[in-house]
Amino acid sequence: MIFNTKEFAIFFAIVLVIYWLLAKWRPLQNFVLLGASMYFYSRLHYSFPIYLAALILVSFLFSRFIEKNEHPKPRKALLITGICIVSAGLIYTKYSDLLFSNITGLQHWEATALHILAPVGISFYTFAILGYMIDVYWEKIPAEKNLLTYATYISFFPHLLSGPIPSAATVLPQFRSRATVTYAGIDESIGEILWGLFKKMVVADNISMTVSYCFSQHKELNGSTLAIGVLLFGVQLYADFSGYSSMARGVAGLLGINLVQNFNVPFHSTSITEYWRRWHISLTNWLYGYIFNPMVYALRSWRKWAIVASLLLTFFISSFWHGAGWQFVAWGMLHGIVMVYEYLTVELRRHLSERTPSIIYNFFSWLFVVFFLALGWAFFRADNIPDALSILHSIASPGLFATPESYVTRYLVWCIPLFVVEWIQRKGSYTMDIRQWITSEKIPPAAKKQLIVAIKSCLYLLLCAAIYQFYKKINFAEYYYFKF
Repeated sequence: MIFNTKEFAIFFAIVLVIYWLLAKWRPLQNFVLLGASMYFYSRLHYSFPIYLAALILVSFLFSRFIEKNEHPKPRKALLITGICIVSAGLIYTKYSDLLFSNITGLQHWEATALHILAPVGISFYTFAILGYMIDVYWEKIPAEKNLLTYATYISFFPHLLSGPIPSAATVLPQFRSRATVTYAGIDESIGEILWGLFKKMVVADNISMTVSYCFSQHKELNGSTLAIGVLLFGVQLYADFSGYSSMARGVAGLLGINLVQNFNVPFHSTSITEYWRRWHISLTNWLYGYIFNPMVYALRSWRKWAIVASLLLTFFISSFWHGAGWQFVAWGMLHGIVMVYEYLTVELRRHLSERTPSIIYNFFSWLFVVFFLALGWAFFRADNIPDALSILHSIASPGLFATPESYVTRYLVWCIPLFVVEWIQRKGSYTMDIRQWITSEKIPPAAKKQLIVAIKSCLYLLLCAAIYQFYKKINFAEYYYFKF
């Protein structure tokens, strides 16, 4: 059961009605949300809620023990033990195949991969749990004393499968206080859901077919076709994941819960550093707060090299978070190396930007970002490093100037509405925020309000029509980020 299905629409409608009928009783609302979340998760596999419930109970108890213990050494021992227990399931389910295949490969054994079933979304809620435990240890937040509240926060179905990774300091308190929702909040949430559905069902799902074709048949395709295929994969990845995040925010908003914005027009970035501030923001913040900063502090005697080492380690961990394969490590380390380059040359690049017309400097900086992202996407999407290198070799050959296959080029049209809308709305607080369009003081406030409602209604109807007309009617493509 995923967001873009009729099954989820019926499920959510029932949950929404029951939830707001219990508006005066927050514990009962949490009970409904917890039950709904566990049912939602069980639809993927019956065993998933059992594993999640075990993690919730373990982390809840360890966090309480950490808070009650005032001695540094036992507190640290409790934290390390809790982290090891919570992380064990993630390491076992996601990385056993990689470890097993490498060990057997080194020893020349003939063995098949273990093919262990990894719970969907395990990386997201494991990171949420680890962040909560570390925050309790650092005394940034008190340990939650109500198991129902904590369990509802961790298992909350909008962010359960693909984030955004919630911050305990900002999201957990919302499950303690009375839920409220305003007309403006409902309007914004509906807009987020519709825009998310458009990105997923119209853009990502249609592009996915040609991307799969390009990467599966890369040995038979010329360089120009593969170059377009790699770029289309980047668009698919963004539309798929940001589409899910938009829907998650919209669904949560209708329940009176505010989730963090997870994407902020990342393809408008003019540096990789800026890109990571705009892409998968909740993961970037998690890695910055719980990996990068502690590493910099621990290595502070190294001065600027502490930043360098911390950047490389952070992206090494990020690469394994994304997938158990050496192609992901290659992708992560490429980003780490470029981040180190940007850190070491920040003054040089600042002087260069001051001496170059901004439009020229920004254009070539943006062009470098696109080129580098495409280089990384080849590794990210390929099945292994040799396939990625083969794709890049074909792109770098004279075949880059050959005529691309029409099967691939016709899907470029799906990129146009996505980037046009995001360019127009790049300064808005959310995608369907059109208040910035109507700034004339000559329009009376009442007429301005009516005009905004009319424009929004037309946009919503247009999105609904596009979703109905262009979505893949054969089957629903799974969200790409579910595998992470």
